[in-house]
Amino acid sequence: MSSLPAQPRSPAYLRFRRRLLTGLCLTAALAITVVIAQVRTSYVEREQAMRSQTDHYAKAMEAYVLHALQSVDLAMIGFANAIKVLPNAQNGAAVSELLSARAANFNADYWLSFLDTKGNVIATSLDIDIEGHNYAERDYFKAHLDNRYGNRPFIGAPVIGKYTGAKLFFVSRRAENAKGEFIGVLLAPLDVRRYVALFDNSRFTADMSITLLYRDGRVIARSPLFEQSFGRDLSGGELFRQLRNGNSGTYKAVGIVDGLHRIYSYRVFEQLPLIMLVGSSDADAVRQRDRSYLVAGAGLVCLLFLMTAGGIFSLRTHARQEARELRIRALLVESREMEQKLRANEESMKLSALLFHNLGEAMMVTDAGGRILTVNPAFSILSGYTEQQVIGRRSYELTAGREGVEFFAKMAKTIRDTGQWDGEVWHRHQDGTEYLAKIRFDTVHDDFGHPFRYVVLLSDVTEKKASEERIWRQANFDTLTGLPNRRMFHERLRQEMKKSDRARLPMAILFVDLDHFKEVNDTMGHDKGDLLLKQVAERLTASMRGTDVVARLGGDEFIALLGELRNPPDVTRTAKEILKQMRTPFDLDGDGQQIANISSSIGIALYPQDGKDIETLMKNADQAMYGAKENGKNRYQYYASVDNVLDIHKDRCE
Repeated sequence: MSSLPAQPRSPAYLRFRRRLLTGLCLTAALAITVVIAQVRTSYVEREQAMRSQTDHYAKAMEAYVLHALQSVDLAMIGFANAIKVLPNAQNGAAVSELLSARAANFNADYWLSFLDTKGNVIATSLDIDIEGHNYAERDYFKAHLDNRYGNRPFIGAPVIGKYTGAKLFFVSRRAENAKGEFIGVLLAPLDVRRYVALFDNSRFTADMSITLLYRDGRVIARSPLFEQSFGRDLSGGELFRQLRNGNSGTYKAVGIVDGLHRIYSYRVFEQLPLIMLVGSSDADAVRQRDRSYLVAGAGLVCLLFLMTAGGIFSLRTHARQEARELRIRALLVESREMEQKLRANEESMKLSALLFHNLGEAMMVTDAGGRILTVNPAFSILSGYTEQQVIGRRSYELTAGREGVEFFAKMAKTIRDTGQWDGEVWHRHQDGTEYLAKIRFDTVHDDFGHPFRYVVLLSDVTEKKASEERIWRQANFDTLTGLPNRRMFHERLRQEMKKSDRARLPMAILFVDLDHFKEVNDTMGHDKGDLLLKQVAERLTASMRGTDVVARLGGDEFIALLGELRNPPDVTRTAKEILKQMRTPFDLDGDGQQIANISSSIGIALYPQDGKDIETLMKNADQAMYGAKENGKNRYQYYASVDNVLDIHKDRCE
């Protein structure tokens, strides 16, 4: 920057220069102060928004875990009541039958076991060999033995299962007879990975952490880094210092597990020894603050440069003072406009963030009578109805009507009694299509404790349910014939073996292999071979009783299960009927042009004399089938052991 030309300085010029320099310094200081204050305020507001968001997320995670535990506890209450009225609750067979009869209704992530008054396992709903093992040293058994928890559930600390090796924590209840006497403990081991999967799916950023802790600080479930953190003690961290101030709160700290700096929100479960901890990294807010400082600094440098240039220009051209003053005023006006634009943009960002959070899930609010007062935009997207179209209507009018009056009566009673309801209801979209909605009702009470408003959250789970059904069918049924596959057959066979043991009745399996199927495939093609397998499946099913099971093991191998044989000759009659059906010609194209002639060879094994486990029983039936093939095919043959030769039934089909 060039120096001013040497010339006499008049008092007026010096006064003007002093006033100008003073004004420039004050203006620069004010601009710097305003920008720093604005950037700092923006950073604080972002941090407050993150604290609020983390707290809401902790509430949501707490609600989900609490709901899951309540579902398990309800199942245990039902079984405790059923055990209470059993004639002999210490009879392991009676309790085992009760549990196994309801095992299909349990969630796959937990099972039930019943411990007698000495801590011995006498029954379990899971097909694992733990009966007779003793759990008397466990904290949950001691708590219920002393009746410290009364009619409340006991939540146990995280452990690795003694016999399953799974990472678990336990929910248990005291079981009493009709006289109120202690008869045992009903125990539900919960697989921690269920909650880890939920936490994984719930994290909307990679650096977010969700942790479920036991009251002593040990980690039950965490995402991410579950394997490294399971059972780890966090009682020495900042969380437990914060717990002295209350059962919920928010703080900033460095994570013990991964060393990342986060904003944490925690919530202590009411009446349960659990703590929910959710952490969100504030790195993004810090980066945004630094970026704002950089942009503001660059703007200030430019502003100061312009102000200095204007001052020098004013000093050099004092005669044009008026023009210089106008220029400074113009610069100040532009500075104020820029400040206003920055504020407007900041308000717009806040509004956009608010709308974003509200659009995350469909929501409607009704009055105490169930009439809709308002809905959010996400509800309109989900249902197809605008807010004006549904205001004033009753919420049940939007359902598809599949559940019936009794279902909604029970729902209303639950909401009246508990203030909440969670479940799934079929709804009808505005275009007429139906979708399955997962719904949560929450009641808002007035100052007198009366229901004032109902807040309803909805989400579409139609595709999720359909996908689960497809996956289940693909895992358990043959895609070509629709018959159960090997996996499903093994499960049904295991159940029938238990029933056979209880009823003291034999059962049989028939291993069916098609004769000459390869010739059909080679001469007519694989498409016709597939048609033949479908017709074989239909004929096999028609040859069996309604309670029997037919499955396809693969290729041209089929297997049938005849349970609870009160009349053993039924096995021979069924085998003869299958042979008859298989040697009857198959019309593959429906017009008699392509006829397939095959037969079958059948191996029969009886339970329990031919095998007391699945592998032995199926191996012996397979061996009997090969014996039938070696003896000329188109016949059936019973399994005969080497040590004790059984009656071998052979019947050459005419």
